Amino acid sequence: MFESIKETLASWNAKTSERAKLQHAYIVIAALLLVTAGIVGLLNRDLGQNILAVAIVSAAMFLANAIAWSLLQSALLVRLSSIRRAAQRKK
Repeated sequence: MFESIKETLASWNAKTSERAKLQHAYIVIAALLLVTAGIVGLLNRDLGQNILAVAIVSAAMFLANAIAWSLLQSALLVRLSSIRRAAQRKK
């Protein structure tokens, strides 16, 4: 089982970009904090709410990065790649 997890993580590391890894990290942190806030909230309401606030901030960062990267991808990176292809064709 440990080897299977290790192979899965190695293939995920090889196949995903740094931006996607960061997005995955944000969403995993938000999910773990949400579960932690629920468990801690059973024992200590105030601490559970504080952990929940951190989870909400992490989810907001996930959404902000997703929006910013999609705008960057559509507005800039597509144009740069087409300009680069046109320059290579001229050579």
